[in-house]
Amino acid sequence: MAEDPNRLKPTSNSENASTNSGGGEINRCLSLSSDKDGGTLEEAKVTCNVKLLQNVPDDSNSHRPGAELSTRAVKTCSKAKNTGESRDASPEHRLDSEELNADDKENSSMPCTNITPDNTQEEGTSGQRSLQDSDVTASKQQSNTEDRDAEVLRRAQEEGHVNVDFPGTVTQEGCCRFVSEILKCILYQRQQLPMTYDQLVYSQKKQQASMQEKDTVSRRPVQSADMDWRKCQQTLQELEEVLQQLEVLFSLSRVPRVLLLMGGSLVLPKELYEINMEALVVASGDQCLRVSSCLRQLFRTLFVADLLSDTRPVRLVPTTVLALAHRDCGVGWFRPKLQFKVPTRVKNKVIALSTDPSTCKEPRAEGSDWQDYVWFQAPMTIKGFGK
Repeated sequence: MAEDPNRLKPTSNSENASTNSGGGEINRCLSLSSDKDGGTLEEAKVTCNVKLLQNVPDDSNSHRPGAELSTRAVKTCSKAKNTGESRDASPEHRLDSEELNADDKENSSMPCTNITPDNTQEEGTSGQRSLQDSDVTASKQQSNTEDRDAEVLRRAQEEGHVNVDFPGTVTQEGCCRFVSEILKCILYQRQQLPMTYDQLVYSQKKQQASMQEKDTVSRRPVQSADMDWRKCQQTLQELEEVLQQLEVLFSLSRVPRVLLLMGGSLVLPKELYEINMEALVVASGDQCLRVSSCLRQLFRTLFVADLLSDTRPVRLVPTTVLALAHRDCGVGWFRPKLQFKVPTRVKNKVIALSTDPSTCKEPRAEGSDWQDYVWFQAPMTIKGFGK
């Protein structure tokens, strides 16, 4: 018997379910749109097609054409409703026009998205340039510092001269502090003190407290440790007396130069150190430099210059202090030495303290200002002490 061409082929259960569900959706959409005009009917058909396409099963190997078409169909319906397109246009024509419009929008928005990466790239380039400029500046500063340190070391070794430029004015009390700290440093570096002045004072106080405790318990004969303690105590008393009198002298007169003579005599000492402060601009007030910052700069320069170190062994010698001050300052402890001249047969090591002229506009003292100044000698010497 001949097969009926209008007879449907057998389908699977899933296909039947999909078809039945799809047909039901179409019938429902058409029934809802039966009373409306042709344009609304076409939109209803498109909506039904969207729902049918959304029921397509997910396939990981495909590109989900149903989802893309459904999105385009929804956009087509909404655009047709808002812009009032022609009712006779077919859904296929609407889909094509919406696809072209979407492509045009994407192409028109592309230049806007490229602005941010360009700006970011420019900012990154400017940041790299600023970092490179800072690195170059830091390297130049380090190179300049190394060059200055090399020049300071060369001049100290060849000429025995160290110059320290302060970036501003200093007070008279600051000048006295500079001299006091340099004197302590020279005594320690030249092996006249077994340890620094502050450490020695702390050690003596601690030892004195322990000796008093032992004396209260029992009396014992004098030992060698007690003799060393007494010698150290005598050295500290002499040094403290000189430092106190220097404060009095600086309060009475300007002191442009100070000499430290170690060993020998005033005419021919073993070692001679000069602290020259003629080029310092002395003032008063809050605009002057802090003493602590000046001391850090001073001792850093002395450390770089390596002026006070010497490999030769040094024996304990007395140290004499002379200061240049005004003849009518009225100081009573120091003795004037009117005929004294700085020894020339021994190498004079000079530590010159000055004020940088580029940072200070105040007038400096000239050579004629020191004509009424004479040398004053401390009446006692500082005897060295070693353990």
